[in-house]
Amino acid sequence: MNSNTKIWDDVLLNIRDKVGALRFNLWFKNTRLETLNEEYASIAVPNVFTQMWLQENFLQVLREGIGQLIHRDGLDIRFTVATDSEREDDSADKLHLPAPEKKIDGGKNNVPSGRILKLEDFVVGSNNRLAYTAALEMINNKCPGFNPLFMHGPVGVGKTHILQGVWNRIKEDQNINAIYMPAEKWTNEFIYSLQKGKMEAFRQKFRNVDMFLIDDVHFLSNKMGVQEEFLHTFNALYELSKKIILASDAHPKMISQLKENLASRFMSGMVTKIDKPNYSTRLLILRAKAISYDVYFPEEVLEFIAEKFEGNVREVESALTTLSAHAKFNNRKIDIELARDALGEFIYREGKIVKVSDIENAVLTYFNISLSELHSNKKIKSVSFPRQVCMYLIKTKLDWSYQQIGNYFGSKKHTTVMFAIKKIKDQIDSDNQFKMFMETLQERIEKMKK
Repeated sequence: MNSNTKIWDDVLLNIRDKVGALRFNLWFKNTRLETLNEEYASIAVPNVFTQMWLQENFLQVLREGIGQLIHRDGLDIRFTVATDSEREDDSADKLHLPAPEKKIDGGKNNVPSGRILKLEDFVVGSNNRLAYTAALEMINNKCPGFNPLFMHGPVGVGKTHILQGVWNRIKEDQNINAIYMPAEKWTNEFIYSLQKGKMEAFRQKFRNVDMFLIDDVHFLSNKMGVQEEFLHTFNALYELSKKIILASDAHPKMISQLKENLASRFMSGMVTKIDKPNYSTRLLILRAKAISYDVYFPEEVLEFIAEKFEGNVREVESALTTLSAHAKFNNRKIDIELARDALGEFIYREGKIVKVSDIENAVLTYFNISLSELHSNKKIKSVSFPRQVCMYLIKTKLDWSYQQIGNYFGSKKHTTVMFAIKKIKDQIDSDNQFKMFMETLQERIEKMKK
């Protein structure tokens, strides 16, 4: 055993105690210390996805683990993707090989007709890189280090594009039996089969696939019987090591009225959020999309759209379509002046303000309580906690004074409001899962703006 191997074994023992057995087996088990000198430590990892995950989540753990053993602080950590013959299928190059051309058709699993969504056309940015790379890992690795892959994020950020992109890449492989569909369609098939006495055929169809791709999983909310059957399908596939990729508008824990055991199964693999694209990614998207139009978009116009439209990918694409139509119908060239004229209304609408009713509706919908309960003096947790969340959101979104909020909730003392807001803030600061929930709730509020 060489010195690097001995050091790495000791480091891994320390890391295992810190991160727990599950995360250790997922992310550290197939790594090794390749180089260690005065300046840096180089760690070999099995694939690009593991490299990205360690960089984004465990860099400090690695730095401290190695530093403690060799008595050196601030060591630079670098990663290399293993090139051993046994890891050929996981190589970085394999992840980015172009896929063969696919036939443009709806396919046997009824993917919506229209534009064919391919991974090659997906614009990768900081907001979606992790989800995209994880999807490639699911395609290219026979035994990925995680299963299922659960992607979540607001509407229009690319979840469906990745799901359909995966399906379009693998559907021509005669050795892979895959199914892609929205959760609503899966639910409709389940109900039909139940009513017609065809449950055995239904189960044979969905429990004998190699890859199970389901979009809009949040549709299962509040459908307990459907959730039970979905759980059985999930478990059957999982036990056979079949690959499962799911997408939803919300984190599993934040899907209202989702059975706890189902949420737990969704979280047993890799859960990753896709955020709204930042300016740089929006500009990349615009450049890529602009090529498909039969008009020329100057760079300054694309920069203008990227700056003004801070919403999701669909809004950015819609701006291009709107501008192209204005140029065509008014026989004008596309420039900044036309962009301001054609898109001014949409830019103005993006400045819509949040109203207190938007906040209340989001809270009421999620926690499934009534408006009268929210404004009551009930102190049971199922009512008092949503009320505290609502107070916090009103303070942060609308900047009302403590007394204004107290008066709004039935002449409550400003100290009561201060306590409620501090409690929620402290929980956000100390609990990442709760912080994610609050972010999801605020995204729902943004959708409600009128």
